[in-house]
Amino acid sequence: MLRLLNIFKNKQVGLALGSGGSKGIAHIAVIEYLEALGIQVRMISGASIGAVIGAVYAAGSLPQLKKDLQRMQRREMMSYFDIVFPKSGLLEGKKVVEFLKKYISEKATFDDLRIPLGVVATDLYNGQPVVLKSGRVLDAVRASISIPGVFVPVSYNETLLVDGGVANPLPIDVVRGMGAGITIAVNLHPTVQTKIIRKKITALDSVEIKPQLLEIAKSGDTIDGSFVYDRTQGRKWLQSVERWLGVGDRTKQEKTFPNIFEIISQTIDIMGYMNTMMMLKYNAPTVLIEPNLVDLPTLDFLQVQHALDEGERACERMKHELIKKVKKRS
Repeated sequence: MLRLLNIFKNKQVGLALGSGGSKGIAHIAVIEYLEALGIQVRMISGASIGAVIGAVYAAGSLPQLKKDLQRMQRREMMSYFDIVFPKSGLLEGKKVVEFLKKYISEKATFDDLRIPLGVVATDLYNGQPVVLKSGRVLDAVRASISIPGVFVPVSYNETLLVDGGVANPLPIDVVRGMGAGITIAVNLHPTVQTKIIRKKITALDSVEIKPQLLEIAKSGDTIDGSFVYDRTQGRKWLQSVERWLGVGDRTKQEKTFPNIFEIISQTIDIMGYMNTMMMLKYNAPTVLIEPNLVDLPTLDFLQVQHALDEGERACERMKHELIKKVKKRS
């Protein structure tokens, strides 16, 4: 009788990828590890960076994204942060979408993906998670990565959508609702960073932009209406933005006041940690993988190898569980 029940038991493997900014690069290593073990993922849910990696994987472009991230230089990374003043967020997000178009077709819908995908965003007005499973994939991903205060929110059905990690940072329930009988979850919030460190405050850290340094482009000056500034002042402004983002040499940092991105990032991480603990309490996955990357700044996408290595180490720590509870049952 028990054997008969096992025959009909749902053995489809679902993968839930959590939010966490640049920490989510570890998701790539996790997916590669599962493939190497012979574990076939049948469906994916993701919030924020988890939605990005899940969507790129479902589109079949993950190897190329990994390769491009590994060779990305600081200047290229900074070019994707399109700062706007004043707006509902500090970054427009259009350049990030342009970057993602290299891996996900602009016209691709969820029906075009190789496996089912559930993208989680958050309704800004009622705080409820919104699960997107139809329409254009890039639109859904853009909504899911809208970190409050950092990226401009996305308009959707008479409401505004922000980062999926706000309401559901580890969407185990979503992938289970999609039909997964066996669930693997990658939690990027195993704990909260207990201290925020950064370089000493300098004049540039205040990001005081003088009118003579930047001016709004007049019609015809640029295609996209971006800021116009001379090269010398442009370099200084770029350094200011880098400090905002917490990107750069972290070997000589001293304790002092955190910058705006660090405050937002730490707040989101605390909220993500608390919400994740609630999710794990009521929706425990079959196997939980937890890379330890709490020290990695949310928007620092230059420490790629560090994140990949930790993602692999996290899988190694759970290898026995993956084989016993997933591979042998699926």
